[in-house]
Amino acid sequence: MTNAQRRAAWLASLKAETDSSHSDVTGAYYLAVVNTVGTFRMFAKDLKPPVYTYGITTVLFELNPNTGKWIWFDGVTHQSPRKTHDGWRLGSKQLHDTRESAEAELQREMVKNGDRVTKVHDLPDDMAALKKIRSANHPDRNAESDVELYQAVVEKLDRMRVATQ
Repeated sequence: MTNAQRRAAWLASLKAETDSSHSDVTGAYYLAVVNTVGTFRMFAKDLKPPVYTYGITTVLFELNPNTGKWIWFDGVTHQSPRKTHDGWRLGSKQLHDTRESAEAELQREMVKNGDRVTKVHDLPDDMAALKKIRSANHPDRNAESDVELYQAVVEKLDRMRVATQ
């Protein structure tokens, strides 16, 4: 057996090990992302609370052929998931199997941060009712509109259109 054959066999055995240990990692996972907008000044006189943005990122892992590990590129670095007793984590953040559980985590974060809770899954599933809410809260047509509710309705309508296609 040559060195090249030994190395190929060794790489194949490594790949088999990683495939068997990471077989349940494949598929889509959802990451609840909470970011802060704005800057903090230590001695400012007119202190304003931070503005939070909430979003859900869909995470699709790929197998790195060089290392045989599952990775996800977040736009800056490659990150690998790790298994804990309650599921998979990416860094310090929990990965969710379903979008609904990621939205539930965002709901908890919104309550903790004192933001009004209006998220997509609280809205009705009727397209006509959603369009009425959207038109009643359109920021260009109504100065006293609820922009967060309008945005949530737009997101839900987009998701419903994608699901029907």
